[in-house]
Amino acid sequence: MIHYAVQPIYIPPEASPDFHILDYMGYEVVACKTEEGFILDRIFSTNPGDFLVDSLQPGTLLQNSLINKIIQ
Repeated sequence: MIHYAVQPIYIPPEASPDFHILDYMGYEVVACKTEEGFILDRIFSTNPGDFLVDSLQPGTLLQNSLINKIIQ
């Protein structure tokens, strides 16, 4: 049986990305913390129009002033 996943199954603990769930501009998003700031990984939404917003595309560097709170 093949297991399909977003991330590789075997990642060394020191190499695993630091993901956080954020409230960004009223959207719940998953972002990876880097030296430059948070980089958007995915959004949680049931509205198809939210996925077309330019500022919510995966790989976008998030503006710190628009992060309302860190959920997790």
